[in-house]
Amino acid sequence: MNWISYLQKLFLAFPTTLSQQKVLDVAIPDLTFTMVKYGATETPWDLRVLLYRGGAKGNPKTVFNQIAEGKLGRPIIDRMGLVKIIHAEITARLVGGGARETASSMIRNLRAFFSWADEFDQSLSLEVIEDTYRHWCDYLLSQVQLKVMKNNSAYSKAQIVSIILNAVLDRAQSLILTTRLKYKKRGTRAVSVAADKQSLTDTFKFGHLCLDIINSLSYEAIFGSLPIKIQLRDGREIEHWSGLRDPATVVSLQPKYKNKHTTEKVKRQRDNWEADGTLNTRYPTINLRIMAEMMAFIGQTGMNLSQAHNLLLNQYTYSSSTDGYDVRAFKNRRHGEVLFSIYNEYREVFENYLAWRKKVFGETSSRLFPFIRTLGALETKSFSFKPLQVNICKAMGIAFVSPQKLRNTRVNWLLRRSRDPDQTAEQAQHMKETLLQVYEKPSLQVALVEIIEFWKKNDPRLVGTEVACPAPGSCDGVPTSTSDLPPEAPKPDCSNPSGCLFCTHHRDIDSEDYVWSTASMRYLNLTILPRFHQPAKAKADSARHVQMVIDVLTSKLKWFSDSNAARKAWVEEAQEKLNEGDYHIYWRHLIESAEGI
Repeated sequence: MNWISYLQKLFLAFPTTLSQQKVLDVAIPDLTFTMVKYGATETPWDLRVLLYRGGAKGNPKTVFNQIAEGKLGRPIIDRMGLVKIIHAEITARLVGGGARETASSMIRNLRAFFSWADEFDQSLSLEVIEDTYRHWCDYLLSQVQLKVMKNNSAYSKAQIVSIILNAVLDRAQSLILTTRLKYKKRGTRAVSVAADKQSLTDTFKFGHLCLDIINSLSYEAIFGSLPIKIQLRDGREIEHWSGLRDPATVVSLQPKYKNKHTTEKVKRQRDNWEADGTLNTRYPTINLRIMAEMMAFIGQTGMNLSQAHNLLLNQYTYSSSTDGYDVRAFKNRRHGEVLFSIYNEYREVFENYLAWRKKVFGETSSRLFPFIRTLGALETKSFSFKPLQVNICKAMGIAFVSPQKLRNTRVNWLLRRSRDPDQTAEQAQHMKETLLQVYEKPSLQVALVEIIEFWKKNDPRLVGTEVACPAPGSCDGVPTSTSDLPPEAPKPDCSNPSGCLFCTHHRDIDSEDYVWSTASMRYLNLTILPRFHQPAKAKADSARHVQMVIDVLTSKLKWFSDSNAARKAWVEEAQEKLNEGDYHIYWRHLIESAEGI
């Protein structure tokens, strides 16, 4: 920790006289965030709630009224220094380009921390904040042990608060590392072949559903009569009422309903809604198509959800790439940098979307995916996929594939298809290490395929080609005794050279080297034959094995010698080499060892 910086902050943050305490007791500094844009119904962020006991736990929409009415008492002066520095740190992050969502998460988790401190009467002054934080982490760990929350959820909460406190206290070591909370990394497990195939099947079905929604929700269909029909390729049909309930579920529209006045009123309201063919009534259907379009876009480009959501509309140009098109923004007759890449088949879908979007929104939005917000929510605010996930996928029995899972499936599909981590990482806009550590999902199916391919290339029994065997010649690596094999003959086992001569898969090679090797093997057996003694009664004659090998080798050499002049010359040359002590390299050491006995 930088103690000089810490003491400077401590000195600036805390009043030094009673008069200053009285001023701060009444005049609380501005703890809002004026640089943040809020929706029409969104409550502005204000860290004043952290100064009052119970304020952090209060409802953001009513807690400031309680503060103004004095229901939460007076601000706790001991917290003032800490809260001021926290506010300064978050403000600096926002001004420096930090994400709004990150700041929101920090404030949310800080409120949880302060709320716990209020409940258990823990001090939140700068001097003891480290100890209080550790006590909170111990509390979170106890909640994990009691199965109230999961370990990684507790760690995530503590980690976010640790990040801001590290900056506040100028700590070199992260504060969370001094606690007993530890992140448990989930081991990546390979799924079964069936589950692996099922995952891809679900993804394909979901993709088909998104395309069916896109094709069904044309401009004319959306602004036509209700319900809008969504035709699925499997023959099923979805009725979409664009914000209205299905008449079959409205009690006042049922034949047995007796209050005709209410029935007429409901019918009139529904007729007015249907007649108002504007964005005010058709926004649920428009948002549904944009969701389907965004899912198709993410599946094609591999972008994450936040990137796709924040894309701005451009005039696009296409240039051919290996698998499809690189899409660029057209600026001043020049091609800009590549924004994303798509496959050939998707270009028509994307251009149809751009035409539909222009017809629906005109020039009213600059976003590529301009979701229509209600109740004054900001365009940048995250949105829910519930209309697609629940109202469509769940109703039709089709698994919903989230954007994150869709991106993950795409990355793994590319990796399996190319088996090239560098190329896949480049296409997915990741570092290779991130791809392999975070996104790659072990696949039992891929492992099986790779093992089979390996053995096809390296196991002679699967390759089906002749390979070297222990004896002179070649075979396919599958030992099979000949049909007329005598009981005393050596048995084929792919390890004993003598046994190879009595295997149906053994093959001669028409070459001088093979003749030399065969002659050398025969010479070896002739050398060791005299070493055998006469067997005792009722005992097997081991020399009989050797004699049978010699007979087979002799017959092979005789065939070569009798076949033609060239082969006869090979046999004669081999015999001369043996007479000179020049043995084949494969048998040389064995022969020299046998002769030395």
